[in-house]
Amino acid sequence: MIASYRAELLKSRKRWANWILFGILVVLLLAFGYVLSYVILTHPPRNFQSRIPASVLKRETFPENLLPNVFSSMTSLGAAIMIIMGGLSTASEYGWLTVQTILVQKPGRTSVLLGKLLNLAITTLLITIAVLAAAAVTSYILVSIDGSTSSWPSTTTLLKGFGALWLQLAVWTVFGMFLGIAFRSTAAAIGGGLTYLFVGEALVAQLLRDVSGVKEILKFLPGVNASAVNASFPLSYRGSEAGAPLVSAGRGVITLVVYLVIFTLLGLLIFQRRDVTGA
Repeated sequence: MIASYRAELLKSRKRWANWILFGILVVLLLAFGYVLSYVILTHPPRNFQSRIPASVLKRETFPENLLPNVFSSMTSLGAAIMIIMGGLSTASEYGWLTVQTILVQKPGRTSVLLGKLLNLAITTLLITIAVLAAAAVTSYILVSIDGSTSSWPSTTTLLKGFGALWLQLAVWTVFGMFLGIAFRSTAAAIGGGLTYLFVGEALVAQLLRDVSGVKEILKFLPGVNASAVNASFPLSYRGSEAGAPLVSAGRGVITLVVYLVIFTLLGLLIFQRRDVTGA
């Protein structure tokens, strides 16, 4: 497995798509979640209307709201990027016909996939650290420019938020990895994953969250459970009234861990049993 991990690490570092995806993630988070929000709320347009003053809303970009602000972007943007990255890690092997070459070099299928999983786990860990660090530096710069004061979340809260973000990114990454193995097509894996994310989770789950019967089904979706975890890190001010989470944060964490295990096991099962040369 270690040899497979080293090979995956080399491929990940050499794959420009990974660096581009990471760059997109950080740039969009900082540009829209911080800089643009701060500029607009510092100089609100004449037709700006909100029951919460702009001077209060802009505190979302300050250190006190580091975790809820990052989570709000990672729910959709982060999940999409990680699905693509996970799909590329496995589906591209079929597209370039390298999976046959890898398996001929002696490593068993389980070792090959565990090497990929270890690499993806470390990659998501590093992305989590980088995202939180970039957001923290940007929020510090903005509050300094504003001349305001803002306290950082406690160490315990930061550690909990770090773990929650890492878990969510890992789930979406392994989901993309699983789709790549199941479809053996980069386009199908990414398309299927993003369709589920933006239609199944973002659209259907929001429209039908109050429908009897459907509501009970939605409680088992990974995105709904991730949102419940995110809701346990509220803004420092009372925002607009949003729908209450369908499940508790504790149940959300457990459900995400279960999904992480399920996607991993399904990926292993399919990869071990299916002919890699078939259509």
